[in-house]
Amino acid sequence: MDPTEWRESVLSTRSLSYLSQAGSLMAQTTDVQHGPVARQPSMSYFRQPTRTSTLNSTSEYSEDDVNLEMADIKKEEDIKKEEEDIKLSQIPELPESVANSLLFELPREIRDRIYSMCLTAKDGMPVEWPRPREVTGSYDLQPQLLRTCKIIHDESAPLLYTINNLTFHHPSDANMFVHAFASSPMYGRQISNLSLHIKAQDMRLWMPYLTSTDEVRSLKADFPNLKELGVRFRSNKWQHQHPPEVNLKNWCDDSRLDEVIDGLRHVFLPGTPAEKVQKSDREFQQLMARNPTAFEDGEVNAQFKKRLMELHRARNAHKMPRQDAPIIRVCCACRVHATHFAALTTPAAMDSRPQVDANGEPLSEMPVPVRDGEAFRGFTALDLQNGIKRLYDPDLGSANVARTPFADKGGILIALEIHCLDPKKDNAERAA
Repeated sequence: MDPTEWRESVLSTRSLSYLSQAGSLMAQTTDVQHGPVARQPSMSYFRQPTRTSTLNSTSEYSEDDVNLEMADIKKEEDIKKEEEDIKLSQIPELPESVANSLLFELPREIRDRIYSMCLTAKDGMPVEWPRPREVTGSYDLQPQLLRTCKIIHDESAPLLYTINNLTFHHPSDANMFVHAFASSPMYGRQISNLSLHIKAQDMRLWMPYLTSTDEVRSLKADFPNLKELGVRFRSNKWQHQHPPEVNLKNWCDDSRLDEVIDGLRHVFLPGTPAEKVQKSDREFQQLMARNPTAFEDGEVNAQFKKRLMELHRARNAHKMPRQDAPIIRVCCACRVHATHFAALTTPAAMDSRPQVDANGEPLSEMPVPVRDGEAFRGFTALDLQNGIKRLYDPDLGSANVARTPFADKGGILIALEIHCLDPKKDNAERAA
């Protein structure tokens, strides 16, 4: 029996079952000649006779027919009673240690809300495992609640793994947590929100785990109930000797980043490769640009219409999300120089600079900010000016962080994050 499906009132369930059983037995106490003695039996208890009565020429039942029917009814009721007794015996009783607890007098929904208050990380912080020393006690979690008793453990343990964002920095940590360190592998596999931190130099360790179909060691097998998957990829593609505009164009041309995106797409979104989707998308746009009235002109080539419809269906089919696929977000994090960070995140600084592309040619049109979920077409400085967050690292000092919205690249949402360290400023504030 699933421990999460606890019946709220065992006594009331038993009482109703016994009352219904007693009613059915009372319905069987009848007198053939004078009718029912205690209670009028339901007509559903009597089946149609299989033979015609030879004692009466009328439609009334003979005494033998009624006796046979009553015997069949009693046999069926005995079978139902045995089955009901078996079901009742399988209902878990509250142990004496918690039978009088006020907690279990509350509905299950209220108890779940109480459990959630104790087992949710503060401010939605990602729960890293193994837990870093510098964040000890900062999650504001109360996992000791699970040690109270077995019933509370069975009710609250699934919430601990489904409402928090679990974060791992190594594939072996993720694999061992599910199979060995979670309260139960069943609970570990219920994790629905997962974050992975991947460094570019650790690709050799991560890719076999991300792309494997092994049932013992693979991302998809270890976490089959994922609803959201976030990947923070620390790239070393940013070149400080190049202008920030050039880096803003070239950061996505990272073969290792493409390897991560393609691997996740292959595992969770099998289907049309990204290259074919992008090619069909470009061809569709070109055809529509050359023939804006293609579907209005009756003289248009039928073969052209057919090709146009094929491209249109391919684009729409790819954009339809899979029912069983999680939402995948890949954030490419680049460490940049303080001058690059200021140039990209300060609106006044960008307004004073000439708007040029990666080749140094002036832009014909002003860039438009990207919105969450739009098709990926590259990012500009405008996408990094949504607000700067300041984070603190105990080893490196303070860091200023700016991130773009997430754009859709072949079913995977990607974003660019830039950060620069400012330990001197943090030290000055400490001294003050």
